[in-house]
Amino acid sequence: MPPRPALPPVLACGLGLWASCAAVYAAAQAWSPQACLALGAACLAAAAGAVAALLGRRRGVLAWCVALGALAGAACGCGGAASLHAAWQEAADEPPGRLRFEALEDGDAGLYGAQCVARVRLASGRAVDVRLRFTEGAPVPRYGDVFEAEASLSAPGEREADRCWQRGTAATATLRQMDAVERRDALGVLLGVRARAARAIAGEGGEGAAVLRALVCGDRTALDETDAYGAFKTSGLAHLVAVSGAHLVIVCAFAGSALKALRAPRALAAGVQAALLLCYLALSAAPVSAVRAALMTFAGMSSFFARRRPASLNAVGLCAAGVVASSPATALSASFALSVLSTLGIVLFAGLATAWIGRLAPFLPRFAAEALAFTAASSVLAQPLSAALFSQAPLVAPLANAASAPLFPLACAGGLAATVAALAVPPAGPFLLGAASLAAEALCAVARLCAGLPYASVPVDVPVVPALACAAVLAALLWALWPAPNPRAAVIVAGAALTAALAVAVIAPRLAGDEIVMLDVGQGDAFVVRSRGSAVLVDTGNQDRLLREALARHAVYRLDAVVVTHGDDDHMGSLASLKGVVQVGRVLVANDALSCPCEACARLRADAAHLVGEEGVQGLAQGDELRVGSFDLDVVWPRAFSEEGGNADSVCLLVRADPDGDGNPDWTALFTGDAEYEQLAEMEDRGLVGRVDVLKVGHHGSKNALTPELAAALSPRIALVSAGAGNRYGHPADKTLQELADAGALVRRTDEEGDVSCKLTVQGIAVEALR
Repeated sequence: MPPRPALPPVLACGLGLWASCAAVYAAAQAWSPQACLALGAACLAAAAGAVAALLGRRRGVLAWCVALGALAGAACGCGGAASLHAAWQEAADEPPGRLRFEALEDGDAGLYGAQCVARVRLASGRAVDVRLRFTEGAPVPRYGDVFEAEASLSAPGEREADRCWQRGTAATATLRQMDAVERRDALGVLLGVRARAARAIAGEGGEGAAVLRALVCGDRTALDETDAYGAFKTSGLAHLVAVSGAHLVIVCAFAGSALKALRAPRALAAGVQAALLLCYLALSAAPVSAVRAALMTFAGMSSFFARRRPASLNAVGLCAAGVVASSPATALSASFALSVLSTLGIVLFAGLATAWIGRLAPFLPRFAAEALAFTAASSVLAQPLSAALFSQAPLVAPLANAASAPLFPLACAGGLAATVAALAVPPAGPFLLGAASLAAEALCAVARLCAGLPYASVPVDVPVVPALACAAVLAALLWALWPAPNPRAAVIVAGAALTAALAVAVIAPRLAGDEIVMLDVGQGDAFVVRSRGSAVLVDTGNQDRLLREALARHAVYRLDAVVVTHGDDDHMGSLASLKGVVQVGRVLVANDALSCPCEACARLRADAAHLVGEEGVQGLAQGDELRVGSFDLDVVWPRAFSEEGGNADSVCLLVRADPDGDGNPDWTALFTGDAEYEQLAEMEDRGLVGRVDVLKVGHHGSKNALTPELAAALSPRIALVSAGAGNRYGHPADKTLQELADAGALVRRTDEEGDVSCKLTVQGIAVEALR
């Protein structure tokens, strides 16, 4: 067993500063600039007093260092908040005109145009970060691009204020046209190197090349165009391809360990590690996230210059404190947190992980054992945060990390070396990059294989702060117990964890009863109908994280089917994201959607086939019936497409509930998708629908959803409206709400109440809301 590392004061101070700065900076969004400055000055004075009290103390030093860090962090958070408040005001006062922007990240090409964060200098001379939107069809900016455009900066709106505050952006703007500006500075040279490296890697083709571009150049655009990244997230390997550069911690730690095994001098080992980091910084053109990750990795490398681990831990604490103090918004950065936690996990627990692996798997070659130990140690603290960020817990992560451990250093370190060699000696490029690409392809294969296992991952709803607290508790327990390897204890713990997982996945859904749940997925639709262990999801919305969190809140880990009413993005955009996270039996769509040539239906078919395979995609026709426990779901619309799968062609379901099982329905509900009053009127005229107890209001409660006559004819007791808070469409319309009220309906809305559950029993319908 390796010795348990001592916890040095500088680490305690650095972690206290980081945590305090994050808390205060987040809260200070609601404070005035004057309040921020006043509190910051008070905390700074208290920190000076803490320094004086700390001098000469021999007991309670760690506690005093945490307190000192917390006070200093609060002062930093207040200072950063006051500065951002001032920047918001200055940006809002900036007159419209021609401005020059520098992209700070690769743009995100969304459905409604590209977005990115860029830096601009105001007339006052202050440089601020702004969130830019580009009209549809505009080119997607790349990191480092400089361009000029006519722009009018505006303060962040209510819907995006929180996001802008956390990112440290002072304004938003929409650009319709931009003119590129050639840059001739040092960063321009690095950007040219990055572009050449990306082109060289792309020449290899395939998913391996896409992974290499993320690992070597910090460019995930090609990876995002494939479904491989989804497999990495599902299998718990997302940290390996994180553009933040957190993967460098693992690679450099492995390189140092390998050189140490070869009895290389410490100076040579540190030189090799530094070369790997410098190569990554050069090939990625040194974005801020990569620089932060490199600093953290250099801190972890300090163990090669000092023989005691406290030196490395002190360096990690000092680095974390320095980065946060220089940029308080960084305290809330996910990439920074992953870098710190990965580094800290390796420095603290790599020795413990090595001892356990050596005892439990003595047959493993040293190369594989070391790689697995570093990967496992880096995940101890980072994995809970990763689960919170992606709203899914990869149950298969231990297996996936074990299988990928020998491959990842080859792909990453080999890719860095091969790319540098390919740029220096172009004829050697194809051979060297081809070898690195094979390792990356194998890494993709491992991720896909593990992600394809049943219950490889499950949705979770865990906020970031509790996730970090969980990581802290886990680290504290491991450090305090410092458990010696015990195969029997490992088997008992693994068995208990497996039993608990099966209980949650199999038993919990059967305890839910008969219910219809409207999930809060923002501006979209997603409803769960479940009974007696069976469940069907009607639509998915288009915000993957919100869907996973909502499913987790209601312990939905398996779906007999997903019914997609039509091909609009806000009804099926998150369909593909269910793969590997929730077990899905089949996907059901309107019959005509299986052959409709429109782009929306084509995407719907592709996403459905990705989720369940082509054989699992089936059509629904008017008159078809689905059985879900005590529910019968009858398809009442459409007869045939009239709008190429548009709103009027939404699949509509009449639901009959028989909780007591006597063969006579006790309650009825109607799901309408985006169908509006014209389609509902035709269904009502044909006798397909009548009075219902629960109505899913069509098209998010738009003004065309109902008429007074239809509302009276349907006469719902409960009306469910799924709409995003503050959405730009004005849903639900006042007109529709009034018509429902006049018909005597109790209106429940996701934008005001979150998830809404209707539990159907013989005695009545119990309605519960999330908030």
